[in-house]
Amino acid sequence: MAHKENHLQMIVNRFSEASKTFGLTISLGKTEVRLQPAPNSASCQPSITVNGTQLNDVKSFKYLGSTLSSDGTLDNEIAARLQTASSALGRLRTKVLQHKNVRLSTKLKVYNAVVLSSHVMDTVLYRRHTKKLEQFHVRSLRSIMHIQWQDRIKNQEVLDRARTSSIEAKILQAQLRWSGHVIRMEESRIPHQLFYSELSHGNCNQGRPKKRYKDNLKANLKWAHLQPRELETAVVDRYRWRAFTRKAITAFEDNRRQRLAAARERRHQAASTCVPPSCIPCPACNRMCASSF
Repeated sequence: MAHKENHLQMIVNRFSEASKTFGLTISLGKTEVRLQPAPNSASCQPSITVNGTQLNDVKSFKYLGSTLSSDGTLDNEIAARLQTASSALGRLRTKVLQHKNVRLSTKLKVYNAVVLSSHVMDTVLYRRHTKKLEQFHVRSLRSIMHIQWQDRIKNQEVLDRARTSSIEAKILQAQLRWSGHVIRMEESRIPHQLFYSELSHGNCNQGRPKKRYKDNLKANLKWAHLQPRELETAVVDRYRWRAFTRKAITAFEDNRRQRLAAARERRHQAASTCVPPSCIPCPACNRMCASSF
C-alpha cells in the first residue's frame, strides 16, 4: 500500500527483485492494482509495471477474504457474502438440509456453522445492507423448515421455531465482541491504532457524512445502556464483557420484537380505518377484498 504512484512503483520493484533472489515468479495475471481516490477528486488510471508489463487496474478485488472497492462502499462485499452463503447452502441442500433422516436441530446447527458464519459481518452496515442479509437469513430458515408463504407464518415466528436471533442481533454481538478484543490489544498493534486514530486534516463535504465504525458502535452501545466513555473499563474483564454482550443481545431482541409488534398493530389499525365501502369481506379470513372474484 502506498499514498503515491511512484512510491507504489518503488515497492513493486523491490518486491520483484526480492522474488527473483529467492527464485520466485510473480503471477502477472493475479497481481492487480486498485486506486481509491479521495471523494470528489479526479482519478486517473495508475501505471504500475512489473518487468515491463503493466498491471491491470481494477475497481474491486479480494484481500484477506474481503472484497475491497475503490469507492469505499460495501455493496460488492455484501453481494460477495450473499453469493458465498448461497453457494454453501446449495451444496448442503441435497446431502443434509433435504435429507429425511437428519433431524431439524442438526440441520440448523450445520446451517449456523457453515452458512451463517460467512454471512455475519462486524463492520459498518447501512439499513439497506442489513435488510438484504436479513432477507436471506429468513428465506434460508423457511427453506430448511419447509415453511411456505401460503402458511402465513411471520418472520419472527420462523426465528422462534429455529431458536435463533435476527441477523441484526448477530451483527451487534460480533461488533461488541470484536471491539472489546481490539481495545484489549497492545498499543503497538495496527487494529488498536486504527481504532483510536483520527484524521489530522481534511474538509467535510456538504451533506451528512458517511458512517464510521465508531459512529455505528456508539449507536449500538445505546441498546446495551452503556456510555461510550465507560467502554474501555467494561472490556477489561473478558468474561464479564461476554456476559454483558449476551445480556445486551437479549435486550436488543426484546426491543426489536416490541417495535415490530407495534408497527404491525399500526398497519392493521390503518387498514381497518381506511376500508372503502365497496370492499367485500372474505368469508374465510374476514379480510376485505376489492371484489367477490
